[in-house]
Amino acid sequence: MTIERLEGNLREHTSLHVGGGAKQLVRVSTNQELIDLVHDLDRRNEPLLILGGGSNVVCADSEFPGTVIIVSTQGIDWISDQVVVAAGEDWDAFVASALAQGYGELAPLSGIPGSMGATPVQNIGAYGVELAEFIDHVEVWDRESGIKRTMSTTECEFEYRDSTFKKNPNRYVVLAIRLKLNKTLEVPIKYLQLANVMNQVVGTTANAVLVRDQVLQLRATKSMVLNSVDTESNSTGSFFINPIVEHSDIPQNCPSYPLPARDPRVETHVKVSAAWLIENAGITKGFHLGNGDSDIRVSRNHSLAITNTGQGTAAEVIKLASHIRQQVFDAYGIELIVEPVLINCELDQLIAN
Repeated sequence: MTIERLEGNLREHTSLHVGGGAKQLVRVSTNQELIDLVHDLDRRNEPLLILGGGSNVVCADSEFPGTVIIVSTQGIDWISDQVVVAAGEDWDAFVASALAQGYGELAPLSGIPGSMGATPVQNIGAYGVELAEFIDHVEVWDRESGIKRTMSTTECEFEYRDSTFKKNPNRYVVLAIRLKLNKTLEVPIKYLQLANVMNQVVGTTANAVLVRDQVLQLRATKSMVLNSVDTESNSTGSFFINPIVEHSDIPQNCPSYPLPARDPRVETHVKVSAAWLIENAGITKGFHLGNGDSDIRVSRNHSLAITNTGQGTAAEVIKLASHIRQQVFDAYGIELIVEPVLINCELDQLIAN
């Protein structure tokens, strides 16, 4: 196998720039290398962490006691209106490539950092669009059964920012995703904020090139596009997802959004704005714990992001996130759910009033 051995700490391979070292840190560039290495490590019952772009994880400051595999597999194969994309491909670069070929439906998902392999885990979404709408199937290595599998969307159990991959983090290794796309540059506008900046109304359509430009601009104003000169973008993106509550539990004046039509709770539950809950619980943009300045704080541009503007630690991230969650729980009785994957660390338990 032509596996590349790497040096350094996990902070150098994650967008939040926190994390300690690892017993072994490697990069693989083919599916067979990935499968063989995972199979060998599992056979020896050794701890394993698989990373793509590292944009949706918080790694503990302590050394990871096993092997960290960075997946760098490449390949984009078009077959008519379907495309198979390798797990190591950069998500936003693929969106741009698809758009250049006339497939514009993914434009609202522009600018989301990370690799393709991570996208079905979170069922990424933005501006009224979810990836699950376009997935035909996901190719995986099933660590439990020791076989390659092709998983249908039903088997993937996609929900709002959730999937069977997220529910079973140690079972599946995503190898590739097959998407089914329509060749069109007309994109429905489903989200009010996007409609407003485009001077349109929700339900109309717009040119996908313009949608991508506007989405990238919107994300940039929130420091939600990775940018080496913008330290506010050193984050995992949204740290908490919009919580799902019953209609009767919506706080007064809190913005709410419908669930996807396929969600079985769509008639009785809604999503409420996590950003609104955080800000109205007293956590302002730029908020941090302790006296003086801090490298770990709530983004100055987006109250849902926790940023690391210098040499902050995972312990500080966990402490701040725990404080935010407790404040929201105290104010509204709603438990915020963490969006990034926490590696060898966890938030404090909520304390009931």
